[in-house]
Amino acid sequence: MSENLKIIKLKNRTLLELEGDNSREFLQSLVTNDINLISKEKSIYSALLSPQGKYLYDFFIFKNTNNNIMIDCEKNDHEELIQKLNIYKLRSKIEIRVNDKTDIYSIYGQDLNTLISNLKIKYKEGFTKEVTDNLFFIDPRNKNLGIRNYTSKLMKKFSIIPAGILSDWHYVRIKNNIPYPYYDLDKEKSFIIENNFEKINAIDFNKGCYIGQENTARQKYRGTAKRKLVVGKIVGKDILNGEKVLYDKKVVGTVRSSSKELCLVNIRSEIYDKCKKNKTSIKIKESELIFI
Repeated sequence: MSENLKIIKLKNRTLLELEGDNSREFLQSLVTNDINLISKEKSIYSALLSPQGKYLYDFFIFKNTNNNIMIDCEKNDHEELIQKLNIYKLRSKIEIRVNDKTDIYSIYGQDLNTLISNLKIKYKEGFTKEVTDNLFFIDPRNKNLGIRNYTSKLMKKFSIIPAGILSDWHYVRIKNNIPYPYYDLDKEKSFIIENNFEKINAIDFNKGCYIGQENTARQKYRGTAKRKLVVGKIVGKDILNGEKVLYDKKVVGTVRSSSKELCLVNIRSEIYDKCKKNKTSIKIKESELIFI
């Protein structure tokens, strides 16, 4: 395998398994994306919102070999997510359990095309394929993020891929302006329209009602969103996640996750547009923030 490929075991992720005839209908009424898109060749990325349309949880959704629905979610949030799903479950005949027998990997790097060709996978977001008890899909958010691999036994040819560093994977993510909600959004405060969820294929505006749908649609069609998530370049010392961005002595944004010299910034749209137009930077303590 090429040194330009890397593999990371995602120990920060947990798999939930939903079993029951009503699993699809149950999730369809809750989440932001269209569950009907899921098939043996298609996986999706989605979110669960509050009734006010604010972010609660995000996850990948796909089918396993038993035709059950699988949810790949943040490990630190999985117990909360199960509790929330059980509240909405009511009398639906659905069992929700943790699948702790399957490991989750991310494979990324410059030589993805060779690996994708070997696996005979289509290089498009969400394309899914099972190969000898390993399930693969191209990251549904952006194909530049690589392949996710779900398996109880890693294929031998993947075990020789050099181990990656999570910060390098995050660099690719930030460079492509993709949020990692556990770092970049605030529960029950952040709106997903203001954090690029539409651009990373997490929202279906034609699927009908789901929790938080009304406010999400209003922000899109009426243009009521006031902020946007953008990429910034840090010149100087590192800027911590959560650092406030000041413009004319007013708080106009927040620095989110960073890797190397790049970071994500959630900022008021008019301030970002003004800085880009005038090619000006913003000073934050001993550093300078340049929007790219």
